[in-house]
Amino acid sequence: MKMLFLFLTAFISFGSNAQTKKPFNITGSIDDIKTGLIYLNVYENGIEVKDSCVIQDGKFFFKGSVEEAPYSWLDVKDDKRDFLVFYAEPVDMVIKGKGSPLKDWTIEGSSLNNSNAAFKKALKPVNDKFEAHYKLYEFADSSKNTAMMDSLDEAEFELTKEKKKDAASFVKANPASLISAIAIKENFGYYSEAMEVAPLYAALDESIRQTKTGKEVKKMLDTYEKVAIGNIAPDIAQEDTSGNKISLSSLRGKYVLVDFWASWCGPCRKENPNIVKAYNAYKHKGFTVFGVSYDKTKAKWTKAIVKDELFWTQVSDLQGWQNASAAQYYIKAIPANILLDKEGRIIAKNLFGKKLQAKLASLNL
Repeated sequence: MKMLFLFLTAFISFGSNAQTKKPFNITGSIDDIKTGLIYLNVYENGIEVKDSCVIQDGKFFFKGSVEEAPYSWLDVKDDKRDFLVFYAEPVDMVIKGKGSPLKDWTIEGSSLNNSNAAFKKALKPVNDKFEAHYKLYEFADSSKNTAMMDSLDEAEFELTKEKKKDAASFVKANPASLISAIAIKENFGYYSEAMEVAPLYAALDESIRQTKTGKEVKKMLDTYEKVAIGNIAPDIAQEDTSGNKISLSSLRGKYVLVDFWASWCGPCRKENPNIVKAYNAYKHKGFTVFGVSYDKTKAKWTKAIVKDELFWTQVSDLQGWQNASAAQYYIKAIPANILLDKEGRIIAKNLFGKKLQAKLASLNL
């Protein structure tokens, strides 16, 4: 089992950039688990590599090589409900614990994981609020209380702003930590603007900007700047359900809501009635919708269009999250939308619920 892991990491190194790989070692000690199997999962470059090790008298050991410090986790007996999440920093790490829950195990010898622990502590108050929020949302959903769900959607927007504020404070206080770059990527990688990310990227030490994650943050920022409010929206040209290629730019002369969605996306389907209502109210007043689906299956996509009555221009390249528009607009979460004026200029983003109707009403169409 150990040999399989080493072979795979060597193969991945050859396929990416072997000279950037650095070794890590994990020495583990568990008080209450003397025997059995423990699993290590390392997720890097979109590839998950899994290793396992026999626990002997409460001891275990893993080694491998990574490019930077990928997201990783340990679990015992392949139990996906109980695990320790950490970063496989290329150093010698010591992990200690008693038994379950694994999340309480400690990591020594890793400055990166120490920094991550500090970051999690900083975000704990708002994350606790999110946990309570989601419990309320589950109750509202199960009881079909749409008014409560709408109210909770607004509350989640405010909680997200609070979390971003806390993450930004951590970044500014820890500019030399890779966790700060990770914090920007994870907390500002969706529903964010260049004006939010630019000062945080500028705050990072040059050494962090030159890391792989730092460069990803810069790429994110560059894209946000291209699709900032006031700019002409990058063109999207994909096929409709009949196989005809239609471009976003062909709708110039109308106000256009570019709606990024998918048939498999529950929140998207929940939002669809709001868009239908806005479309029916303003379709004869110079407004239309350009739907971009992140589906992979044409049958499911077309079925959702009919069921939800999305009778406007719909296109997709059927590549799922690899849809070409995802890179153009840095779409990492759906539903997402942008509103364009008649010249194709971006005038608003992510108008959900009643906000879309309100914005259209303000345009005096």
